[in-house]
Amino acid sequence: MLKEVYDVIASVEELKWFFDHVIQKPQVNESYTAVFVSRHKKLTKEEQEDIGLTRKEAEFLAVETFRLGHFKDALYQNENNWTFEKFLKHLRRLEVNKEAYTTGKGLPLPAKTLATIFYVNPCDNLKVCREFFNQYLDVNQAISKAMLGGKTTVDNLQSYQWFDNAESNLKHLRANQKGTRYWLDFDVDVPKWFKTNSYKDHNEKTVTYFEALKDQLTSRFGKGNYVVVDTSGGYHILVKTTSIKEDPHKLCLAVKLIYQLGIMAGEEEYLDEKGNCKFECIVNDSQIPGLPLPGTYQYGRPVTVLNKEDFE
Repeated sequence: MLKEVYDVIASVEELKWFFDHVIQKPQVNESYTAVFVSRHKKLTKEEQEDIGLTRKEAEFLAVETFRLGHFKDALYQNENNWTFEKFLKHLRRLEVNKEAYTTGKGLPLPAKTLATIFYVNPCDNLKVCREFFNQYLDVNQAISKAMLGGKTTVDNLQSYQWFDNAESNLKHLRANQKGTRYWLDFDVDVPKWFKTNSYKDHNEKTVTYFEALKDQLTSRFGKGNYVVVDTSGGYHILVKTTSIKEDPHKLCLAVKLIYQLGIMAGEEEYLDEKGNCKFECIVNDSQIPGLPLPGTYQYGRPVTVLNKEDFE
């Protein structure tokens, strides 16, 4: 009898398109990271209590690293050491038995809380190792000085925990020690009407808000230099760093104006339960928290790229 597994891959074709057009082959000192996460905020408090999913449960479930295949001497340029087939195989390692991750009541994690996050720029493993080694030296020195000062092992327990968390520290460093910067990520949170509705421009022409967004992107960066990823809460817009010729925050102001145009046209404001505006367009310069990987599921819905035709 086959065991039930968590679904990660929504579309191999979508994933391959993203691999071919967005993910660049890493250098010998670089690697990519994907993280399988559970976002409990997608559940109501009642749902969390019913299934036993509390805030104490870890949100980061599993991490997969993608690097060049094994090579000898100068053969690392061989095209066979970086292929979609190998990428897909590694990603499928996140599709584990549902009994691997359960709630406090032993139930599988709900699909509407799960997503696979990808860091679209590779990390620099040289920087990762250097920072990890520096952390080790700092902790080791702190323990030594504390012992010389008469402290006991019990007094140093917090410092010793660094060694227990070494693996987690490495995973975190892979997320923030940047390698080559191919893409700049704009994280845009918009209401549903922004994705589906239209308005009349000054020439009385019917234009969708998404078309207005694409016009801004094309005029600033050029067709084929940006990728619009459709997510549950809006968009992640990846822009080639080589095409950015102005302050990227100007795009955020332009997107905000499109949102405000919708409000002036009678669309409903995008507010949270406390009445605060949820619209947001920010430059995700730190790379964290990454973006939902196209071709995978985000909270039960497939993640897709909306402007593939720009690359034909």
